Amino acid sequence: MNPLLTLVFVVGTALALGRGLDLGFWTDLESGLCIAGSVWLRYAALGIAVLVSLFAGWKLACEPKNLQNHCKPSGIVTAMAGGFFALAAAARLAVGVTGFGAIVRAVLELLCAVWLARLAKSWLRKDWQPPTKSMASGIWGTLVFYWCVLSRFMENSSSWHRVSPTAQVWVLLGMLVFLSSLVRALWMPETSDGKALCASGLAAFVLGFCWELPRVLVLLFHGITAADLPEVLFGFGMCCIGALGLFTVARVAGSDGRPAIPRHAVG
Repeated sequence: MNPLLTLVFVVGTALALGRGLDLGFWTDLESGLCIAGSVWLRYAALGIAVLVSLFAGWKLACEPKNLQNHCKPSGIVTAMAGGFFALAAAARLAVGVTGFGAIVRAVLELLCAVWLARLAKSWLRKDWQPPTKSMASGIWGTLVFYWCVLSRFMENSSSWHRVSPTAQVWVLLGMLVFLSSLVRALWMPETSDGKALCASGLAAFVLGFCWELPRVLVLLFHGITAADLPEVLFGFGMCCIGALGLFTVARVAGSDGRPAIPRHAVG
């Protein structure tokens, strides 16, 4: 593995372990308030991990042409993300969540799930074919993250001292930036910014996988109600998107920082 990718993986693993311990022993899950230690230590740890990922992505930046070929790991994790988002939408409606906002979010989660399923199918095919002729499906598929960011600001009485809900806004923004860069790289590779794609991909890994996964696992360990199920499923979906970010950068950069040679080019 590329040394920079190894560095991000190590830093991300340390962040995930620290986040899990913090949520398990030093943070109140109900309110998101810290029981022990300074709140700024949490933000500092997350900030350092994100900065390391952005630096590594900037250095690893390459043209994203290698994304348009067969890749089983990317296809599987993308299909998993789509499945979790579809289940989150179904659970949101099944548990009787009412209101215009909940219905809109469920619809947007389903649109995202459909787009991710098509993208997964493209990567699992032996011969690459675009998910759709138009990139409009990718735009529709990312709208759920726009909506979630707006909802987080409107519905939560968030403050700097409530780390989990405040940092989740950054997590959602990280997912949105990465998926937007991915859409551009797949449909308009000649205009794609490799630095933005790699930097956002590794940031998505740190934010969506390393920071979000401990929260979801701790919630499951402590027990969840039916009303919590949609958020847990959506959280697992974001973890899969974070893993996709790492896979995407690994495919683009190759093992030595240069673009990997597509299989069909080896003769």
